Amino acid sequence: MLTYAIQKVGYDHQQTDPQGETSLVAFMAAIDAFPWAEQHKAWDEDQEGPLPALVLLNDADQRQLWVTALGADRTGGYQLQSVAMRMRKGFFGKGKLEQDATVADARSRGEVDRLCELFCDAQYDALDREVERLAARDGD
Repeated sequence: MLTYAIQKVGYDHQQTDPQGETSLVAFMAAIDAFPWAEQHKAWDEDQEGPLPALVLLNDADQRQLWVTALGADRTGGYQLQSVAMRMRKGFFGKGKLEQDATVADARSRGEVDRLCELFCDAQYDALDREVERLAARDGD
């Protein structure tokens, strides 16, 4: 089951407001309806804490996709953060579950839509490859 949450200016970094079940189409509509201009204005005044974000969640798969518009009118692109819980080998060969997060910038809404589609379809290998590609592009 997919759900989503919102994070507004003034929240702690991990604080979100759950919004309930969602689908790809409903999440895209939530991105369009979110008060980005108002939230960015509040952040510009405060300049403290996280930028506003919408978070797509699949709790069963322990995955999250955070989406932040970079600018009030969404023409500045988007920042995405793909979060997954992964098993890491620790000392003495014992595995440990750790959070893995990759941050990337999407220059167009089409890139955001594609990543959200991969997430909603649980195509996590393809999602991870695409996020890594975008993150590598940002480093150029």
